[in-house]
Amino acid sequence: MKKQTYTATTLAGLEEVLAQELIEIGADEVQIGRRSVYFSGDLKLLYKANYCLRTALRILLPIDSYKIFSADDLYQRGKNFKWEDLFGVEQTFAVQSTVFSDLFNNSMYASLKLKDAIVDRFRYKFGERPSIDSKKPDILINLHISNEFCTISLDSSGESLHKRGYRLDQNEAPMSEVLAAGLIRLSGWDQKSELIDPMCGSGTIAIEAAMLANGLYPGTVRKDFPFRNWRNFNSDMFKQMEDEVGTEGISPVRISASDISRRNIDIAYRNAEAAGVLSFIDFKVSDFKFLEPASEKPFLLFNPPYGERMTPDDTNFYAMIGERLKHHYSNATVWVISTAQCLKSIGLRPSRKIPILNGSLECSFRKYELYAGSKKISPASDSKE
Repeated sequence: MKKQTYTATTLAGLEEVLAQELIEIGADEVQIGRRSVYFSGDLKLLYKANYCLRTALRILLPIDSYKIFSADDLYQRGKNFKWEDLFGVEQTFAVQSTVFSDLFNNSMYASLKLKDAIVDRFRYKFGERPSIDSKKPDILINLHISNEFCTISLDSSGESLHKRGYRLDQNEAPMSEVLAAGLIRLSGWDQKSELIDPMCGSGTIAIEAAMLANGLYPGTVRKDFPFRNWRNFNSDMFKQMEDEVGTEGISPVRISASDISRRNIDIAYRNAEAAGVLSFIDFKVSDFKFLEPASEKPFLLFNPPYGERMTPDDTNFYAMIGERLKHHYSNATVWVISTAQCLKSIGLRPSRKIPILNGSLECSFRKYELYAGSKKISPASDSKE
């Protein structure tokens, strides 16, 4: 089967995790880029990447790459391309652009140039044109221009892959599903021992952990991918891929998730039900100030509330987290994501620090290893941000 080169995009800081995921699903020639990973494989691997990858945002198939020296170069090359081999006049399409070039005033102008070229190509060949649908097109075309280098790709994912389809409701500041999955992988959790999220919000970390440990892929929830609208879509191959990544023979892993807010727990409960993992997660309303560990060697991973500016209340809240961990969670491994400023108030020494972006906010993902008896943190050297 013919191999092609693909690009998987991700969040800053998750490139190595995504590369490892790609190797695990059988990708070849895996190379890490900036917020992206390049790889090669056949058409079935493209389906599998969309279906299985937890830390990818989009899977792109580059179809044309060249240098341009004017806006008209983009139009002419676009008009000469055989779009009719990829989709039909009866289908809708849209162009999304990322442009870093003086040749275009903005990304919208570049999108418009390529859209006009595609429409004129169909008019020239068939006397009629496909329609534009900016919200839910059958075919999504990705245009990337950096200086004079132009790459046009088919977007096989459509809506970002972080939109798994299980988030029925959310709290004020929900974590991206891709970030949650990435943090779980970065933490080195063994996917066998119980994972505890004591500040679960709308349940994203708990749900992603339950899906990972119990062998449920994002594609088991989300079924809507634009590659199904491509001319070369092979439904038998897609079904074969689904059968091959089945979930037989997996031992259930328990997850504990709690939150001080009853509303958050209700939201998390509904989301877990939609994701098909409700039976794996124990939800309860609880204040971390009074929460006792449920096992002898607890593994905690959580995302406490934080904002752009730290207040005295935030300082006290994080100090409470540190005190609670120190006095009640001996023999625990604890991972916390927050701003570096907030984490200073925990008052414990981390054994690892990983810089990560949560949206546009610079955060730190820190590991704390607690030991019985001394109630001290691991003496591991503090790594730099």
